[in-house]
Amino acid sequence: MALKILKTDINIGIKEPIKLLHITDTHITRDNPLDEDRTAEFDVDYKGCAEEYFFEALEYAKQNDMIVLHTGDLIDFFSKGNFDFIDKYFADVNYIYAAGNHDFCHYLGRAKEDYAYKWEKIKEIAPHIKDNLYFDSRIINGVNIVTMDDSYYFISDGQIEMLKAEVAKGYPVILAMHVPLYTKELSEAVRDVWGYYAHLANAPEEMLATYDEARRKQQTPDEATRRAAEYIQNEPAIKALITGHVHFNFESKISDTLRQYTTHGSFSGYVREITIR
Repeated sequence: MALKILKTDINIGIKEPIKLLHITDTHITRDNPLDEDRTAEFDVDYKGCAEEYFFEALEYAKQNDMIVLHTGDLIDFFSKGNFDFIDKYFADVNYIYAAGNHDFCHYLGRAKEDYAYKWEKIKEIAPHIKDNLYFDSRIINGVNIVTMDDSYYFISDGQIEMLKAEVAKGYPVILAMHVPLYTKELSEAVRDVWGYYAHLANAPEEMLATYDEARRKQQTPDEATRRAAEYIQNEPAIKALITGHVHFNFESKISDTLRQYTTHGSFSGYVREITIR
């Protein structure tokens, strides 16, 4: 089966266009350390499709001279097979990477996935990804493409200070994160697909009311995350927000000047060709 390629133009008035291939939520599942069949969950079209779609996406990017913008969950859990996969198939790709929650996942669903857990596990995944998983940036053709980790639904004051420093450089910013920022329209789409409202960063309290205590605590935004969301929404230099995580395609309006583009997982064959003009 062929890739399902969404095409998106972001018009910000640059002289030389940039082409990105947005890939997200690949969920490679080699050598599961637990007695669970996670592979079947992501080989939704046929056996082996998650990996085949990923290889096809990388080849499409290469043939069309695109930079791969991957917004996380390249792997589904920690394993030697998954780390070997990254080292073998991703190391020579021209990519920009924003971390996803599964990129820090040692034993899926068996650990308390909080900041302490993340900072312990980042030591294991970091050697396999060339970008800084907390915050990174790259200026291409006069556009600053910034990646920021919000994979556990929180954004720190430190990250926003780093983002402000990037904005101060004077370039238009394309911001990429794994978890989308809350909008009412997107939360309703999450409800229709998943049966609950949240799974978004900066979700309001009422959207978390049906969760159990642990999940509600996990996704309730702290003050730093609220400040971050307000800054992102109101900073005119930020021209687009590129996200994944929710496993369906969606475009939403964050503010009068900012749109959010959320792409379905590549495990299901979806990628987004983004042309910045």
